[in-house]
Amino acid sequence: MALNYKEIEKILSEINLEGAKIQSVTQSSFHSITWELYDFKNGRFGFYTEVGTPLSRLHLLSPGYKLKKTKKLQRFEQFARKNLEGSVITKCYQLPFDRVVVWHLNNHDKLMRVYFRFYSGSGANIIITDENLTILDLLLRRPNRDEMSKETLILEERTKSEKEYLVRPFEGESFNSFIEKTCAKEEHDEQLENLIAQVQERMESTLSKIQKSISSVENTKKAYENYPQLLEKAQKLSCSSHLIKKGDSSFDSIPLNKALSPGENVKDYYDKYHKAKGTYENACTELETLQTQYEKEKERFEKALSCTNITELKAIIEKTNKPESTYQGPGIKTESGGFIILAGRNAKENDELLRHHVKGNDTWLHTRDYPGGYVFIKFRRDKTIPLEVLLDAANIAVLFSKARNLSSVDLYYTQVKFLRRAKDGPLGLVLPTQEKNLTIKPDSKRISRLLPKEDR
Repeated sequence: MALNYKEIEKILSEINLEGAKIQSVTQSSFHSITWELYDFKNGRFGFYTEVGTPLSRLHLLSPGYKLKKTKKLQRFEQFARKNLEGSVITKCYQLPFDRVVVWHLNNHDKLMRVYFRFYSGSGANIIITDENLTILDLLLRRPNRDEMSKETLILEERTKSEKEYLVRPFEGESFNSFIEKTCAKEEHDEQLENLIAQVQERMESTLSKIQKSISSVENTKKAYENYPQLLEKAQKLSCSSHLIKKGDSSFDSIPLNKALSPGENVKDYYDKYHKAKGTYENACTELETLQTQYEKEKERFEKALSCTNITELKAIIEKTNKPESTYQGPGIKTESGGFIILAGRNAKENDELLRHHVKGNDTWLHTRDYPGGYVFIKFRRDKTIPLEVLLDAANIAVLFSKARNLSSVDLYYTQVKFLRRAKDGPLGLVLPTQEKNLTIKPDSKRISRLLPKEDR
């Protein structure tokens, strides 16, 4: 869990960052920054900060740590490297009764400050200002809080705490190392849990596709299993062709093509027989291949799930059903139980999805009584949306709404064809009909499984 202000106070009491020089800044993930610092006493050392997650924290990194990097150089990282590297931390302190830590920096007489808000909710951020509190850049841009470049940072210092907080019991040399190890284990467990969920979903998807092919081939096999009767009819017609006249519609209950001669009708039945026989035999061979493939895939997935090894779980995800190319449309795209889910995060994305990316049979979800994004479950022919898929989509709808911090949220859903645009209404506004109600308790584990951190 995230650190409380007492625990942050404890961590800062164990270290002295004043006088340390920032040698490099690396964005380790969408919510975390690793600072490589140097001072004469400790030499080069790593300092980790993470905001806006359930594990929001700060702590020293153990010697020999492996530096994690994002795949692409991020905007904040670029700014920090250009403006913060080479700075000296002249002051490091914590705002009273708050999870806010402040660094005063001096970069060759250019004075700046860094404000770390170690919250797990929407207030979390890392904000860089000049000495007059004009915002230069921030990790997370939040226009609705007036937290954008060139705005003035407003500080609300607390005079007391509404709740009594304690430092959790710990073992080891320091609270820093305890937090580092505890969070590393929690991240490992969360990663393992997410990978298991992904592999289970991948297994369900892979086996479902094979089973669908098996059912299709079984239907083909059944449709042509009476091919020997075509041979009997062809032989019977061949033996009696002298009794058949052109224009006859049948002979001895065997249907004939009146446009064909007796010989042509015989040939037609022999052709039908050979075609049906070949199709039946091919279906038998394909069915055997598919059944073998089904068992092998099932065994492979179950073996990976039983060992719970992160490397093997990652390998099986990479080797099976590689995801489609990156979604280029508006909003966010994910998948659950074989169903594609699209989500808008604002009015513009909602409107764009409605206009160009969804159809009448797709399902629409939205939070009741709270503004937010539209979520759509794409229609699959002959497939009913499972409850788990509906719950996944509902959790995404809550995530991108004003109800995201509630413990229980009401939503409604209906098909897109039952939506109508509000006359002279705001962009993207629709009025649903034939809607159904749904109440959920938001589940962060579902969101972790469905969306990468940068999309949450």
